Amino acid sequence: MAGGTLRVNLCEAIEGACRRFADRVALIEHREGGDRRVRYAELYELALAVRAAWHARGLRPDDRVAVLFDNSLALVATEWACLFGGGIWVALSPRWSPAECSAILADCRPKLLLAAARHRELAEAIDLPAGCRRVLVVEGREREILAGRQSPARERRLLRGDEAVRIRYTSGTAGFPKGAVITRANYEASVEAVTSVLGPIEAHDTVVQVAPMTHAAGAMLVPHLLAGARALLLQRFEPKSFIELVCRYRGTAVFLVPTMLVRLLDALEDPRSLESLRTIVYGGAPMPVDRLVAALERLGPVFVQIYGLTESSWPVTALAKSDHVRKPGESAQRWHARLASCGRPTEVGELRIVTADGRDARPGEVGEIWVRGRNTMKGYWGGAVDKAGKGLDAHGWMHTGDLGFRDAEGFVTIVDRLHDMIVTGGFNVYPREVEQALSSHPAVLECAVVGRPHPDWGEAVHGFVVLKPGAAAEPSELIEHVGRQLAAYKKPKAIEIVGALPKTASGKILRRVLRERLRGS
Repeated sequence: MAGGTLRVNLCEAIEGACRRFADRVALIEHREGGDRRVRYAELYELALAVRAAWHARGLRPDDRVAVLFDNSLALVATEWACLFGGGIWVALSPRWSPAECSAILADCRPKLLLAAARHRELAEAIDLPAGCRRVLVVEGREREILAGRQSPARERRLLRGDEAVRIRYTSGTAGFPKGAVITRANYEASVEAVTSVLGPIEAHDTVVQVAPMTHAAGAMLVPHLLAGARALLLQRFEPKSFIELVCRYRGTAVFLVPTMLVRLLDALEDPRSLESLRTIVYGGAPMPVDRLVAALERLGPVFVQIYGLTESSWPVTALAKSDHVRKPGESAQRWHARLASCGRPTEVGELRIVTADGRDARPGEVGEIWVRGRNTMKGYWGGAVDKAGKGLDAHGWMHTGDLGFRDAEGFVTIVDRLHDMIVTGGFNVYPREVEQALSSHPAVLECAVVGRPHPDWGEAVHGFVVLKPGAAAEPSELIEHVGRQLAAYKKPKAIEIVGALPKTASGKILRRVLRERLRGS
């Protein structure tokens, strides 16, 4: 792969890498009882054997295979088996409830549910649709359980670009999750764009997979393995342990959601402990600018911000490492405005910002973000329709439901979700702006802002705040902190100090749940 462009079918590229680097370590599964190292040849052989076993049991390439795994060999092998034509991969999260998992299986109707034995309780509580078989997979016995004595099938079945390889379910922040059908061409476009954004990947590199690979973090894997690098698979994020492991394995790249990054910086005593990290990709939620500036001061320009969505594989846009650097003579205001953006569109797609009356927005004018390109889904599984209007139109444009604007240099800034905007006394308030102001208080770990029904103003701004361990702050103090930065009508009328915020498996805050809580009260 040169310049981020795949020269062959993705499956052929993976096959070629596994042959060239057959005896190199592809995966390191880190566990408390000891590490397990998996060579490229072993990973490839397992994926082919799993595909062959599925076919021997009557599964067709368009049958769905649901999986319930942490970051692990089984997760990667089953995804690759689907990429090689074994089925359509549907990843469940161990953080979901049995009811959430059951609803998704009822929607996509898989033939198999494969689950890690450590998640037996959750797996056995999931209602299976007719014709679906449940299989528990024990670590160390993946080949025996997933493939039996089946030998790897050597015949090729290269999927067409428009054939589905995965159904990726939305986070359900606005309602019931919908399944975005991801094709081989979509997957390839994401690999190309990620490779371009990350920059040169060397065979001696180590990507640290600590965020769930079923979400955005998983897009880091294939670009590294195509280069002969290795992946360190971790099942959970604990800042001090993460720092020690990066140091031990000389980790060079990682994807973190902003909350992880903030916790990492709070725990980091000596920045030299992370000197091997050349690239820290972050995204999935807003990153407070003041904390990003502090991170740059401590770790240097190693950061890449990405924006994507379930329906359009990341990166749709990227804020490159060089974009994080303050230019000579540049004002702090202009620099901070760029850091608050999510960068510029990547080469695999197009992006428009469209106003409520259907025209393209002028620079600086807020509108809905629309995207189109090779990384955008084929459609929702079963023809599902989003009640909020999110989805593909007749011209292939994905209406994202995100509000944003583009500046004169092409940098895109997300203002908020269309359905999250608060209208109070006739004024529009974007929760993200208020959350940025709240997050700048030294006692705040994370926060969320929603609209609370109000008899006079329609809605009132209401905040929920999680404080840093050991920190203290009164709601009135936090409200005044916001008031010193924003207009009076944007100040929260009330703030609740809470122990945690409701989140999706990928770490997105569920404002919908907070709104429902307020309505119930």
